[in-house]
Amino acid sequence: MTDAYAPEQVIESVTSLTAERLSHFERLRIVTPVSTSEGPRYRTLDVRRITLLCELTDDFEVNEDALVIIMSLLDQLHGAHSRLEQVMQAIGAEPSEIKLRLSQRLAEGGIDD
Repeated sequence: MTDAYAPEQVIESVTSLTAERLSHFERLRIVTPVSTSEGPRYRTLDVRRITLLCELTDDFEVNEDALVIIMSLLDQLHGAHSRLEQVMQAIGAEPSEIKLRLSQRLAEGGIDD
């Protein structure tokens, strides 16, 4: 398989997923397939999201309002993590004296001034 899965492939690979359930997740806008010339396709990340959604609803009985909130929070956390990685790369590209100064500030616990 590639990184573009047809709905049938996703349904086959995710336990307890049905076409109706997949459509419901799409209507809630917590899963959005990519439109291609072959039809809708799901990325590996989408398949992981769908698996998590099924686990949350089946194993923990999370309702759809909570699902939307949980997925929104996960998306925000993922965005913050990506941004932090960018900051770390930018810091890594700075001269040693700046990295040392930043390290000392962080160790002191204060960057208020």
